[in-house]
Amino acid sequence: MIVEIKNLVKRYHDYVALDHINLEINEGEIFGLLGPAGSGKTTLIECMLSLLKYDRGTIHIFGEPMKQSAIKIKSNIGVIQQDVAVFRELTVYENVAYFASLYLSDREQIERYSKEALARMNLTTYS
Repeated sequence: MIVEIKNLVKRYHDYVALDHINLEINEGEIFGLLGPAGSGKTTLIECMLSLLKYDRGTIHIFGEPMKQSAIKIKSNIGVIQQDVAVFRELTVYENVAYFASLYLSDREQIERYSKEALARMNLTTYS
């Protein structure tokens, strides 16, 4: 199983954004997450990526528990949000480092990976 979510609950104070969500996605399946604005799609994805803490439930990706430090799992996931966020007031390096910090907590690792990414994409002159 690629994704397994059991009884996921996310609250924002008194508002219940996700109410005991259960989801299984198997290898080879194509899955679409559809719903109106405010229905919890982004909240669910952010919980799945461990970018957002949830109140209850479990999330397993590739058979492993998903947590913020699960770099091996995250390195096999690609996500492009509907509105790609780039902060115009930040440099290219600062933008890359910001998004790296969503996945990593070690500052030296964030700096190293960010510089490597810029070099790989030939963007070091823009940092």
